[in-house]
Amino acid sequence: MLNVLNIEKNQSNKQNYVDASNVQNNSIATTSEKPFLLEINKQTLTLTDSKFIHQNKTLETTIQCVGSLYNQSCLYHNLYYVDNAFMILTVKGKHLPKYSVRTDAFILWPTTPNKRVFDSYYDLEKFVRTTIDPRILPSVTLYFGQPWHFNIGHALFDGLYPGYVALIRFSPRHLQPFRILAGVDDCNDCWSEDVYSRFGGLGLLRLSVLNKMSKSNWFMFEELVMGSVTFCQR
Repeated sequence: MLNVLNIEKNQSNKQNYVDASNVQNNSIATTSEKPFLLEINKQTLTLTDSKFIHQNKTLETTIQCVGSLYNQSCLYHNLYYVDNAFMILTVKGKHLPKYSVRTDAFILWPTTPNKRVFDSYYDLEKFVRTTIDPRILPSVTLYFGQPWHFNIGHALFDGLYPGYVALIRFSPRHLQPFRILAGVDDCNDCWSEDVYSRFGGLGLLRLSVLNKMSKSNWFMFEELVMGSVTFCQR
């Protein structure tokens, strides 16, 4: 059974991250997961209160890209993440567009997810359901990197602005709640993170936190948009 990340609020209004399969039993995460989950809690990552199910009809990664290669943006359905890296799961013979994108205004090389190819969809589905059993991050996630987010000008116009423009390219997702996955440095008093967490409605997740959680653990983004930070160039 696929896991879905969900939230349960306790009486002190703090947020505990629990596995969706345990929500009805009001149980919390295992002891080994608590440090990572508490670190996420600090970033006010919030999801909607509805009961999540996997909305996509397939577990295979599909990709839609728009724009020239210089300022390309891509929408990924069922994009996986494990051991600090995005992973595409696809079937032999399936055509995919060129999916490299720029995710950071100050890094010139593109982000290119890894790819794993299966002989058949049956093999892919069996791998997902019985081998990796990923945790699902439902709804839309917007990913971008911003190394200088302590400066609100860079945080907004070199990070959030080009990211949101990319989201507009896949309308109407920019009009719906989304979460932000941000490649930002550690900063205890950067109020730009509060702006990020509130802007999309579903909160902020630091890439560094996801990297810690993804050590030998698989995650799946139902929908993820990234590229192109070249929109920030003035």
